[in-house]
Amino acid sequence: MKILFYYWMQYNDKNSRGGGVQVYLRNVIEGLRNKENVQVYTLSSGTAYNLSGKCYIERLPDDRNVKRYQVVNSPMLAPSKTSFFNQKIYTTDMQLKHVLLNFINEIGGIDVIHFQSLEGLTLKCLEIKKDLSHIKLILSLHNYQVFCPQVNLWKHNSISCDNFHEGRDCLTCLGNHPGAETFKKYYLFDYYLRKVRLEGYSRSLMNKAKTLYRLISREKKSKSSIALGKDVIASLANDFFYMRTQNVKMINHYVDHVLCVSNRVKQIALNMGLSQDIVVTNYIGTKFAAKQKFTSAYSFSGRILTIAYMGYMRRDKGFFFLLDALERLPKEVSKRLAVVIAARFDDVLAVKKINELRPKFAEIRLYNGYMHNQIPEITNGVHLGIVPVLWEDNLPQVAIEFKAMGIPVLASNRGGASELSSSPYFIFKSNNYQDFEKKLINIIENPSIFSDYWDKQLRLKDMNSHIHELMDFYDAANDLRAIVCDNEVK
Repeated sequence: MKILFYYWMQYNDKNSRGGGVQVYLRNVIEGLRNKENVQVYTLSSGTAYNLSGKCYIERLPDDRNVKRYQVVNSPMLAPSKTSFFNQKIYTTDMQLKHVLLNFINEIGGIDVIHFQSLEGLTLKCLEIKKDLSHIKLILSLHNYQVFCPQVNLWKHNSISCDNFHEGRDCLTCLGNHPGAETFKKYYLFDYYLRKVRLEGYSRSLMNKAKTLYRLISREKKSKSSIALGKDVIASLANDFFYMRTQNVKMINHYVDHVLCVSNRVKQIALNMGLSQDIVVTNYIGTKFAAKQKFTSAYSFSGRILTIAYMGYMRRDKGFFFLLDALERLPKEVSKRLAVVIAARFDDVLAVKKINELRPKFAEIRLYNGYMHNQIPEITNGVHLGIVPVLWEDNLPQVAIEFKAMGIPVLASNRGGASELSSSPYFIFKSNNYQDFEKKLINIIENPSIFSDYWDKQLRLKDMNSHIHELMDFYDAANDLRAIVCDNEVK
């Protein structure tokens, strides 16, 4: 079986770009590369640009027995946010589809293409199914890129996007973010650095470029619909609306399976219009599963409850909600809490506020960011992890880490974190201070309910089990549903 994994960044990128999906893909490939009768290929796109301007696929050095390729000069840059206002190109471009078809034929065909996202590609690439009907197309939803070009359904950096008003809200959603041309200049430079094996300098240069951009653009206003004519506004809004509707139609028509990393992601996908015939929940595998605990690592006696937040000082992650919630707690509750916060100090005022809260709590421990090897120290003695996300976070890695270490999670009902246990005592309404306080007080006053978390837990899946499930999807017969792939989607 010949399997092509697509992601906008290579799984073994030396600068570790691509976030948690890159790590996940690396783990999957490591589990597959030595299987008999399996040949693994990888393809990336949207980050390699050179002066030729021609769109083509070039071969990268093999990684042992994994054959690697990248699209050069893709019509769409990646990640998705870098091409935010280019949705018309995304939905109409035909060039990349033909480049992809020629590539597949040149390497002697492919049995399965597993897309980790469609970022860096154009939508017509899915039409290869018309020409190569035997190929199984799999799409994993690690984020919401096929519904939201900002990928996270998080509107104006303030609220979960439950209604984009037919694309009109997208016009001012991005804020002050470098455009495609700015990123293309960086990718051009990065491309030639990699050619001379100096890619190790690429990430630091990118960070400096971002800092410079923020300084230069500080007084510039973000792209706003206010300054645009009504006809232009209507056209741009329609591009976003069409992008979502066409993604749904094309995926329903050409993709064999859509793998959702949590039940909440599956529900969102169905609500967006994806067919229930192809959408399934497929929890990803994790290396943490190998040593996961199935009961609390630190028992709570009923005196001082130690809670922990790990992650980022970001609104969408619920950090500022948590900070406000802690400040609102009655003194009789706060004095029974010890608080651990591990997050890079990106907000000076937030750090100041935390320090001002110290007298109110039994203890506050602060970590200015953390490395992975610090997690055991940070979580030492922690009874309860807090994952208060405000956006539909597909399945937060930090929630998986907490649970694997034997730390129950009090999670908001947004995203997939609350699915690690079905116990209602450990789920609160997102962005609801009263419900958060109610659930926290109940845990403090009733230590025995920790057992309910573990009685109703979802056991983490190890990589071997996950890869076995993937192979079942790859092997499954294409006649699971009737698809007429020789007709274009209108």
